[in-house]
Amino acid sequence: MKSELIFSGIGGQGTILMGKMACTAASKKGYNVTLSPAYGQEKRGGRASCQVVISEEVGSMIISEADTILVMDEKSLKDYESKVKAGGTLIINSSMIDTKATRTDIKIVEIPFTEIATEVATAKSANMVALGAVVKTLDIITLDDAKEVIKIKMKPALVEANIKALEAGYDYVK
Repeated sequence: MKSELIFSGIGGQGTILMGKMACTAASKKGYNVTLSPAYGQEKRGGRASCQVVISEEVGSMIISEADTILVMDEKSLKDYESKVKAGGTLIINSSMIDTKATRTDIKIVEIPFTEIATEVATAKSANMVALGAVVKTLDIITLDDAKEVIKIKMKPALVEANIKALEAGYDYVK
């Protein structure tokens, strides 16, 4: 069992946090995980991305093609659409991306993260809506696993809202 993920967006959108949370959930289940974050050199609004590998065996953390890619902004879509494995999933933040993906050999899921987050919690929970969508695509991490990580990693005052956002993203993906 091996799952390779890429999260990409703009600094401040929570892409690295989502990667860390996926790694925490998988490691609690006994899987080997690697997280390779990358930050743009800009102070604000620069690119932030991470590559996550979840596996039963220790392996390379370099990903040439990923099973699931989450893109939070327009530039990320342009840069990463071609890196989804055939048969994989591309999750698009339709709150910020107007361009349509063109691949026909992958599953494309467009989700208005900000609008859903605002409806069920706050706009700041958009990354948890996104994480819920990613979890839905995985066989390794369950929704309950992700909820447990939220309970551990977040301030108590933020747990309930972020779990609602996580569930909303999970439920959005069919």
